[in-house]
Amino acid sequence: MRWKNGRWRLATTDRVFLEDVVVPFFLADSGIRRVLDLGIAWYTRSYPRLYKGVQYWTVDIDPEKTQIAGPNHRTVSATRLTDEFDPETFDLVVCNGVIGWGVNTPADVEQALDACADVLRADGWLVVGWNDVEGHRVPDLDEQFARRFRREIFPPVQADHFIPETAYGHRFDFFRKR
Repeated sequence: MRWKNGRWRLATTDRVFLEDVVVPFFLADSGIRRVLDLGIAWYTRSYPRLYKGVQYWTVDIDPEKTQIAGPNHRTVSATRLTDEFDPETFDLVVCNGVIGWGVNTPADVEQALDACADVLRADGWLVVGWNDVEGHRVPDLDEQFARRFRREIFPPVQADHFIPETAYGHRFDFFRKR
């Protein structure tokens, strides 16, 4: 834990990359006005302040997470986003630490990616952070992504993915809705 810019943060390399590179990049884009963040935890409690200037929504399947969620929160599975949101509502969906940590089977991943595609506007961004290690890796993940999204170069790293140094194989993949 580290104090930065008036808030506590989890200072792992993946979380620092997300908060210091990914979020500022999208906040600087005038086309990103509505953001959906899938899955919350104690270390995301201050994210409504981090995403200042956009409509920031969160979801989590665990009803107890409502206690730490911001004002725009819904208790719903990542596989059932259209139960709570209209189609093409969001410009950006961030799915970090969900695949392999609750959305574990190929069928669940398929439903979650369908749901993300449904709530994203045409050409909207999807950022997926996941752990590419045994026990959290979902089979055929690239094929799952390719059915709904195209890989996109993320300008700050000039690649369609980024792998920060972590002991748990975390990586970020960047996509646009087809």
